Amino acid sequence: MSNTTLQASPDIFTWQTQVWQHLWHAKQNQRLAHALLFLGQDGIGMQEFALAFANAILCSQPNELGNWCRACQACHLLHAGTHPDLIIIEPEKAGQKISVDQIRDIIKSVNETTLQGGYRIVVINPSTSMNTNAANALLKSLEEPVNNTLFILISDEGLRLPATIMSRCQKIVFAKPTHTQAVQWLQAQLKNEKIDTQLLLKLADGAPLRALSLLEKDLLGLRKDVYQGLHALSQGHSDPVKLAAKWQNEDQINMVDLLLSWLTDLLRYKLTEDPAHLINSDYHNEIVKISVSLLKNNLLAYIEHLQQTRGVLLTSANLNKQLLLEDLLIRWTHYVSS
Repeated sequence: MSNTTLQASPDIFTWQTQVWQHLWHAKQNQRLAHALLFLGQDGIGMQEFALAFANAILCSQPNELGNWCRACQACHLLHAGTHPDLIIIEPEKAGQKISVDQIRDIIKSVNETTLQGGYRIVVINPSTSMNTNAANALLKSLEEPVNNTLFILISDEGLRLPATIMSRCQKIVFAKPTHTQAVQWLQAQLKNEKIDTQLLLKLADGAPLRALSLLEKDLLGLRKDVYQGLHALSQGHSDPVKLAAKWQNEDQINMVDLLLSWLTDLLRYKLTEDPAHLINSDYHNEIVKISVSLLKNNLLAYIEHLQQTRGVLLTSANLNKQLLLEDLLIRWTHYVSS
């Protein structure tokens, strides 16, 4: 998912050019911080940027704009995903935490001589998935930086990182693309598919890679199923326990985000009675009908509970997914019937 119209690196997106120029200029003038914290919304390409920037640094002969040559030995290793001085740390399984052992392994490696004789780059994504012990282990390396080692931490939940970690990183804030940039990029990826790109981008809060992910992971299909289920519950035509069993294997963050989007639209309409403010505009009729029977205070209470639940999901593992969903759906039936 690269963009080939750039004047900087062909591996970043058009809306990232200014950040690229800033960081590459710092690198060229030997003013690059030892630790960078990339902050921004999920789905705007921070991970892609981090890898492109790592490629430019590790390339033996990048040009003045930071394009990696793709011909040297380092570039061949990068292309194959086998460069020994590029270390990417992620949760070993989806939904898991980055463990202290993973961090200790990289701490050991950064204290050794680089195998290619240049930089060693460690990308941690998402950095908020480090457990407490892992974050504490990383802190020592950030406090006592090793020459020619660059840490890149990526986070779309920046405020959830320990203050001690954040204070030792240079914060690089990534802005969302403009609406025009997002639409043009998304349309280019979809080519001739008859997809409502405007709706997709609204559902993804303007983040084009997130919008594309909604299609690729069939989250639109899940969204349709969930919203039909919520509507059926509001009519007394379904059972929350059965629906929870049906959806227990779905990603729980996705489930909570879908519920938050639905509830937020209900609150928007309750307060404004203006459908123009709705994100889920294709469910306008259902939202209008259901909002009539909902109390504003109940909507606010449920939204707060969903936000708390999302926080728990981000920090905890091995939760009983069905019981969690049962609680959320039973609360929904209670609120719509009170």
